[in-house]
Amino acid sequence: MESQPVMDLSAALDRFDGDRELFLTLAGMFVERAAETLATIHAALATQDLPLLAKEAHKLKGSALEFCAHPAVTAAAQLEASARQAAAQDVAALGERVHAETQRLTTELKGIIEKGFPS
Repeated sequence: MESQPVMDLSAALDRFDGDRELFLTLAGMFVERAAETLATIHAALATQDLPLLAKEAHKLKGSALEFCAHPAVTAAAQLEASARQAAAQDVAALGERVHAETQRLTTELKGIIEKGFPS
């Protein structure tokens, strides 16, 4: 998990047509919502609410895709697929992976917001 870069910043900026202000705005929104999304995923895991888990994983996947955050996208996609297939035995481990990758992405985005883009 840690060996893969958190995101492809160059590709993400290309997605935003080089608009760094837009990137920062959306990064701020992602950071603000990440904790709530992870809490909802955690609650859905605890109650085995697979439809809610699939929905939240899908939303997280789309948000992470905006930043070309491939590890988070992959983890969320796998969690979504397992939840949709009612593979309850797989979702706990996948939920932990989604949490870890989302935390890595959030940390990276906070760094860019606070310190600016790397040179």
